[in-house]
Amino acid sequence: MKANEQLLAAIGEVDPRFAPELLSVKKRPALRWAYAAAGICAVLLIGTLAVRQFRTGRNPAELLTPDSPSSGVGCEQPGIGGRVGVETVNGLPRITAGIEIGGMGFEGVMAYSADELENGNPWREIPSDTAALPVYENLLYDELAQPVYYDSEEDMRRAAEEAAENLGMEVLSTEAGTIGEIRDTTLTERLVSLTAACAGETGSAKVRVSRAGTISAELTPSVPFETAEERTAALDILSTFLGYRDAVIAESGDRDIYGEMNTTLKVYEDSDDPVRKLLNYCAASSRLARVSENGDGTDVRTVWKEPGFDGLNYLGDYPVITEDEARAMLLKGEYLTTVPADTLPEDGITEERIDRTELVYRCSLRDEYAEPYYRFYVRLREGFPAGAVEGLSTWGAYYVPAVRVEYLAEVPVWDGRFN
Repeated sequence: MKANEQLLAAIGEVDPRFAPELLSVKKRPALRWAYAAAGICAVLLIGTLAVRQFRTGRNPAELLTPDSPSSGVGCEQPGIGGRVGVETVNGLPRITAGIEIGGMGFEGVMAYSADELENGNPWREIPSDTAALPVYENLLYDELAQPVYYDSEEDMRRAAEEAAENLGMEVLSTEAGTIGEIRDTTLTERLVSLTAACAGETGSAKVRVSRAGTISAELTPSVPFETAEERTAALDILSTFLGYRDAVIAESGDRDIYGEMNTTLKVYEDSDDPVRKLLNYCAASSRLARVSENGDGTDVRTVWKEPGFDGLNYLGDYPVITEDEARAMLLKGEYLTTVPADTLPEDGITEERIDRTELVYRCSLRDEYAEPYYRFYVRLREGFPAGAVEGLSTWGAYYVPAVRVEYLAEVPVWDGRFN
């Protein structure tokens, strides 16, 4: 069954305002999932892109629009990436919605209570008067998540030198990383990264630049990050490296089957514009890795910087559904997820099991479009997974596209089975 037919089959009786005829623009690869037999693999949806500045006010139509109609590669005619012949609705290209997650497992969180599901998302309360939200084509999209941001060793070296300068250091030496690949029966070496040894008056760092555009800095000594004063001082250092004017820390946690909390730190740039702030949180955020010099895990050792503002192509402001409409679709089974169907109780998703709702942009390397979704955290059946300590619960992530269905060309719908 085609993806659009699956969607219609899942929807059944639908208000025609929300589900007009779905047109398929192209075939998408089949969604394939693998089950992690040992516990939960919580997938961190960390984007790798950034966007242009947004206005702080709203226009008379209450649309939230960017300063410039395009970033990255512009479109002279309605379409995607400048391509003509793309189906449009009210002048906007039809887009697809879907979940492409690599690796094993599914997206879920383990906690003792719903209060522990807090993840720092700045847009939990979606204003009811939000009529439209911006959508972008992901210029770094790659089905295999192997995009080319830096295509030469010289480009990588310049990026490493700039990163070192921002840390108050200089590059002492570099080493290129390659991987063997067979082309036309000939084994060749493909450049995938460059690692630079750096040093300065404050310490040293190992800077790694990837072909996909991610730059990481492993700092020695590590940076204290426990007290408020230490965090403020650390953010000054990290903001310079990341290029942020006003950095914000978002903290989230996920427990393992033994009840131990694993904390994740993200850094993103603050903004007075709520849409820009959300996009910064979802798309431009960077990660921090904490280590322990003395057993308490309070120092920052590594920081990752993601690609910049040229990663997205603005397509337009797309009409969106409300949170109530999205919730109704979820309860009717109209959603996208990576959660196995057999992890839900017999009565499926009920209102009582929806413990958190938030608006997010999915914009990883595996997402063809940076577009908004409502993400619902649904409490799975009791006793799952087997072997978890008493009192732990698991919440699965379920997505409903925020863009109205008439603007979607194709939506892959997963039936809960594993291939």
